[in-house]
Amino acid sequence: MELIRGLNNLKDHHHGCVLTIGKFDGVHLGHQAVLANVIEQARRLSLPATVMVFEPHPEEVFTPETAPARISPLAEKYQLLKAQGVDRLLCVRFNAQFAAQSPDEFIEHLLVDKLGVKFLVVGDDFRFGKGRQGDFARLEQAGQQFDFEVVSTQSYRMEDCRISSTAVREALAEGNFSLAHTMLGRSFFISGRVIHGEKKGRTIGFPTANVLLNRCQTPITGVFAVKLNIDGTLYTGV
Repeated sequence: MELIRGLNNLKDHHHGCVLTIGKFDGVHLGHQAVLANVIEQARRLSLPATVMVFEPHPEEVFTPETAPARISPLAEKYQLLKAQGVDRLLCVRFNAQFAAQSPDEFIEHLLVDKLGVKFLVVGDDFRFGKGRQGDFARLEQAGQQFDFEVVSTQSYRMEDCRISSTAVREALAEGNFSLAHTMLGRSFFISGRVIHGEKKGRTIGFPTANVLLNRCQTPITGVFAVKLNIDGTLYTGV
């Protein structure tokens, strides 16, 4: 999967794609259903399946004190999207200048001129442009004007539960890893560099690992009993 960091790295050969836009935090089952649709349409049109995400997340720019913890930072998100079969990941730098674009500028300069979108998949509550003025109806109008198709995604439900990144975070915060696993379609994982701690594990008879996480917040906190698989050998630890 190709990673495109920033709009300045878009080249002529990136023109023409099937696109979806969102945070895709956790790449849960709802996201996976969206991606399956994007990939299906991309194969039908012989175009690359492309995901656009924003770094940092808009909430982290406008309301950093209340921005939710990320389930998956960018490096993990890249691997998860790649595993789903996405062809390109466009990572757009979100800042005040980008947020100040009008809806028409977002559509014409980015979606049409730079990306050449032919098929767009977004949530029916998707908002864009200065003051969140742009909505799905505006995208439908633009699709007719610039000859691209727009479809909306519906909420993905599992029994009576709406699967969302918020629901996954809540399950993790409550320690309900089984529910989080069900909504993610996989086990929740964290990744980071193991660093030296106070070496207390040597005194209590359990090996410990201090993992430095590459994220501002994590959806889980605490000390966990773990099983560690290294080259086929299973170890217990904390």
